[in-house]
Amino acid sequence: MAAVVVTLAVGFAAGAAWAIPVIQRDLVGKAADRIAAVGVSGVIVSFSGQDATVTCTSPLRDLVAVKAAVLDIKGVRSVGFSSGCSTATSTPTDNSTAGTGPGANSVPDSAITITPVVKLAADNKVTISGRVDTAAQSDALVAAAITSFGSTNVTVALSTNVQAGNQSDAIVDRFVSLIEVFAGRLKSGAAGIEGGKLYIKGIANDSTSLSALTIAAKNAGATKGDIVLSLDSVAIISAVKVTVTFADNEMTLTGTVGTQSQKVSLVTAADDAVSRRNVTESVTLVDEPTAEADADQMVIEDLEALIRAMPANLLSGEVSYDGTILRSTGVYLDEASKLVFESVAKGVGVTPTLTSRPDGGQSEAASMQQQLNDYVAANPFLFTSNTPKLLPGSETLLDRVAEIAKEFTGTSIEVQGHTDNEGDAIRNLNLSQARADVIVFELVKRGIPPEQLFARGYGEARPKVPNDTAANRAINRRVEFVVTAG
Repeated sequence: MAAVVVTLAVGFAAGAAWAIPVIQRDLVGKAADRIAAVGVSGVIVSFSGQDATVTCTSPLRDLVAVKAAVLDIKGVRSVGFSSGCSTATSTPTDNSTAGTGPGANSVPDSAITITPVVKLAADNKVTISGRVDTAAQSDALVAAAITSFGSTNVTVALSTNVQAGNQSDAIVDRFVSLIEVFAGRLKSGAAGIEGGKLYIKGIANDSTSLSALTIAAKNAGATKGDIVLSLDSVAIISAVKVTVTFADNEMTLTGTVGTQSQKVSLVTAADDAVSRRNVTESVTLVDEPTAEADADQMVIEDLEALIRAMPANLLSGEVSYDGTILRSTGVYLDEASKLVFESVAKGVGVTPTLTSRPDGGQSEAASMQQQLNDYVAANPFLFTSNTPKLLPGSETLLDRVAEIAKEFTGTSIEVQGHTDNEGDAIRNLNLSQARADVIVFELVKRGIPPEQLFARGYGEARPKVPNDTAANRAINRRVEFVVTAG
């Protein structure tokens, strides 16, 4: 092979003007012979270097057979087809059964997707079938299987699409990474790509192998619902059975986990989401975990992601794992919040069941305004003197105000800042605006859609009582809310 390469290099260097046409004429002649051998006529093959282009006088019924025949020629790198070669009825069939008879498939080329499947039998025999887009993808899958199980154990019945690009390279690369961990871990089963998604199902050799396969599948992009693994034909029962509910800015965690670190992870996620004082947990450890801790840890990570996403996007909600299925339900704040939560949920393989907040009319707006003002009158926001900085302890007040404000959609909330009449009027006006801005900022942090809030400072212009005593001036230094519908 080295001598051939050198000869070609010298030939090109010494006389490319004659060498290229000679080589291409040779390839054209061989291509014509190969195509005729598969019973196809009415085509013209041309070459640009090692890349062939097939031009057709009429549509071909079996593009795959033609492509395979040309690619079989030594030195050919790729085969493309002119637009006249294919129609909605010109569909590739599997290379192993290529033909032009009445049984040919009539699905349009554009509808074909990659469907590679690697099946492992109990006798360690592997079959690779289905379809990929490129020869390089096929080579990578076959090489991974041979590396894991040996060439004598691998049977290949894999075909390639026609005129496909490399858009599917990424998922095939991830599939290859999954196949590479099969040896010594998967007793029997199958893995593949279907509908653009990775899946794996089968029986693992032991619990350690089960964990390794599960982690590899998830790292490759398979969702929990597409990972179906068991030990000795008996499905693994997870040690994790957890329910987390969220309402009124409080979280409650119940259920069981396999390790103390898993419990800590869940509680920490809840603490981060709503603060420790609003978390109630009664999560216990099982006496004897029924699954490998690593496999359950993946469930814990999925639960953590959903827990952290609830407060900012849901008025209320619940996430749970019953040992088999991860679920999520809730009431979302607005369309943007819905999309964010759905994205997080789908990232861990869950399609959440979500409903919208009820619409608030005039009566609901009036009720919300009354609740807000009654609450802050009894529990006023306190600021450092002459600054917009809230004093410690305001978090609980903000949490409750946020929960009241979240109850209905379709309402507009004006956050009003007021001061007493001591000091400069302009400075008081600016201070009241800054304090209202701080309240709005804190409410947005707690999940109130920013478009629902408006901050306005009135300074000393609207006293609630005469500014004639220290007690009255304290009353006038206040935050109030005006809620309107629509």
